[in-house]
Amino acid sequence: MKVGNTRVLKLLALMGFAAFVVLFFAAQVLKRSLRPDVSQRVKTHTALSPFDSRRAFADLNVIVALGPRPPGSSASERLRSMIRKELAGAGLGVKEQVFEARTPVGPRRMVNLYGIVEGTRPGVIVVGNHYDTKYLPDIEFVGANDGGSATAWMIEMARALGPRREGRSVWLCFFDGEEAFGQWSESDSLYGSRSFVADLRSRGALSEVHAMINVDMIGDCYLGIGQDQGAPEWLMKLVWDQARAMGYSAHFLKMRQRIEDDHIPFRRAGIPALNLIDFSYGGSILDHQRNWHTARDTIERVCPESLQAVGEVLYHALPRIDAYLEASGRSSGGTPSG
Repeated sequence: MKVGNTRVLKLLALMGFAAFVVLFFAAQVLKRSLRPDVSQRVKTHTALSPFDSRRAFADLNVIVALGPRPPGSSASERLRSMIRKELAGAGLGVKEQVFEARTPVGPRRMVNLYGIVEGTRPGVIVVGNHYDTKYLPDIEFVGANDGGSATAWMIEMARALGPRREGRSVWLCFFDGEEAFGQWSESDSLYGSRSFVADLRSRGALSEVHAMINVDMIGDCYLGIGQDQGAPEWLMKLVWDQARAMGYSAHFLKMRQRIEDDHIPFRRAGIPALNLIDFSYGGSILDHQRNWHTARDTIERVCPESLQAVGEVLYHALPRIDAYLEASGRSSGGTPSG
């Protein structure tokens, strides 16, 4: 009996240890399953561009302090005033497109803003983001990452690029109404970008836009941007090659993902479009579920180093995109191959 009990205790101890090992490794898999190449926060190098994440992060603090910013809200209007002021202060011309959207919660007045960096060659590269936060009336959703981070990033990108550049003009487009008011669908989502592309089409101006890059949710401290399934290979390769050359390849991942965002209306219109999004908010699947579209999307979970990495990569990728488009004959209205 004594011997038997000892064997049982040893067996139980062994089983307990085995269970611990299984749970430990399962937790590691769970933690890394959405971001297989990211094990730490972004580490930036000596500044390699005029992009200044300190200024971007200061802007983000101001944006978040406005509170929830769904379309049609007074906070949304205050943010637009800030965007206009900062773009004009950077020397950019500012235009807006006002439209009324039919939503599940009734008609909403929405406004797209865009700052113009004048180029020396014909054609336009659109860099887009959404500045609205999701309509979540039951919680205080300030959207530090989802809506806020790319908005602050775009304001700083305007300063980094300045009013003029060699190459195509760049339109820095701040889209309203990216988020769905109810269940995401083709009619309840992407209000701003859909309206923007429709306006280009109505004016016969679609051919002016030679490429589009959308930026969303890039403030996550554990930055991991997946490859955009459906993007032109040439466009994605130029950006990923630039990230690798600058030492940020650990945060521009090899995994592919298909996510609907403000690039989709451009892609459907035949414009080469790429989405840069970190759709794994935090260090694990569980973190993402706790953070995305919840009251936890706050400034404490956003890091300026992530904004810096994306800013420097795209700042230096833009001339490479220009060069590819020029060599591929896009300046004469053709569509690049590859």
